[in-house]
Amino acid sequence: MNDFNQDMQSLLNAYDSNWEDYLILREQFIEKYSLSVEKLQEQLNTAKKALTEITKMADSGDVTWNEDIKAVTNSALAAIGGDDDRE
Repeated sequence: MNDFNQDMQSLLNAYDSNWEDYLILREQFIEKYSLSVEKLQEQLNTAKKALTEITKMADSGDVTWNEDIKAVTNSALAAIGGDDDRE
């Protein structure tokens, strides 16, 4: 998060001193951190899919299911909003 804080400080400094520099830095900031959000969303979607598949396999009897693992999986799915995909 240190890079984020430094980038934010640079952006604020440019806002206070030079409007053109601010606009350039603002676009760079948006591009840089938009990509970070997209990557995190992709990782979240991958985790959600994996947890959903594990749950479906367990519910269908394709794997041996430990109740502790089931509780953790269901809790994780609920935390990331994945419990709505279950049938």
